[in-house]
Amino acid sequence: MKNNQICTKCINDKTVKNIRFDSKGVCNFCRAYEEIEPKLHDYNNLEKNFLSRIKNSGHKYDAAVGFSGGKDSTFVLYELVKKYKLKVKAFTLDNGFMSEEARNKIIKLVKELKVEHEFVDIPSEVVKKMYHDICKKYLSPCLACSFIGYAIMINYASKIDAAVMIHGRSPYQMLRNYSDLDNDYFKPFITEGLSQTPEDAEKLLGVIISKVNDYVSKELALMIKNEFLQDAYKNGFRPFVAYFLYHPYDKLNMIKLLTKNTSWKVMSEEEHFDCLIHHGALDLKNIIARRSHLMPEISVMIRENKITRNEALKIAQESLKIDKGLAESELKTFCDYADLSYKKLMFKAKLYSKRWW
Repeated sequence: MKNNQICTKCINDKTVKNIRFDSKGVCNFCRAYEEIEPKLHDYNNLEKNFLSRIKNSGHKYDAAVGFSGGKDSTFVLYELVKKYKLKVKAFTLDNGFMSEEARNKIIKLVKELKVEHEFVDIPSEVVKKMYHDICKKYLSPCLACSFIGYAIMINYASKIDAAVMIHGRSPYQMLRNYSDLDNDYFKPFITEGLSQTPEDAEKLLGVIISKVNDYVSKELALMIKNEFLQDAYKNGFRPFVAYFLYHPYDKLNMIKLLTKNTSWKVMSEEEHFDCLIHHGALDLKNIIARRSHLMPEISVMIRENKITRNEALKIAQESLKIDKGLAESELKTFCDYADLSYKKLMFKAKLYSKRWW
């Protein structure tokens, strides 16, 4: 790539959307992070903020919790039950591509933790249309899953009468697009979460809901509202609480705690073993970006002092080493399901990536 400037602090380069560099070569993502860094690590105040947000004023459950069976959501569920003694109900979104390993772990763990749990199925015609329309425009199965997943999470807390919805996104996922601009749909949740005064839940969650209309179409936005958000509009929206915005994120300690106190352990893979098309989706995103799609997340790890810049560069390179045969097989399975042409999808991905060259 010609004239590809790289941030002098993290590893973000010019391929990252909306990136800018100051006179010292530092990107706007690093500068935005610096402004909120003191609040991000003030765990005394963060704990107070968290406790204030999980107060239950007469609801059936203290919290609804999204549960994929991965280390993050398992740790969150464990802590809510064991440390905070909350009455929770867990749920798992079955998008049609859940692995048996994930399903088995989920069934076993909810029994161990004595937590109520539900697998939430989605009408196949709705899921297929979401996948089809979003992938035709944005070439990303994960984006479709995100919109569906957020809508169901938003609705589920209202449906079961939980005081809040708690999720386990990592700081790296939450802060990957955090900048001085307001185009990151997760930014309002960071700002609200770090404040002393919670915002109106419906107003805040409306940011995510509106993005379907902005990104894709009014038709899909209406479909999501009618199919997935009926209980939220009927019973009122509940706060959306990010567990790892208020608590330290230490992967090794989390795995150590879970393997010691539960049946959870690393089996096939440590990350994203729950998704049967993960390798294909990641390979597709890497092709479009012409570098590691995970670059912005890895850059947050540098800002969080979890890794050095040199370690980050190595991790980014390692993330490109995907079994091409496996990735192709997964994407073909996905394309068959979503009524998409694999050849057209890959052609568009490679064509789209040339914008940087």
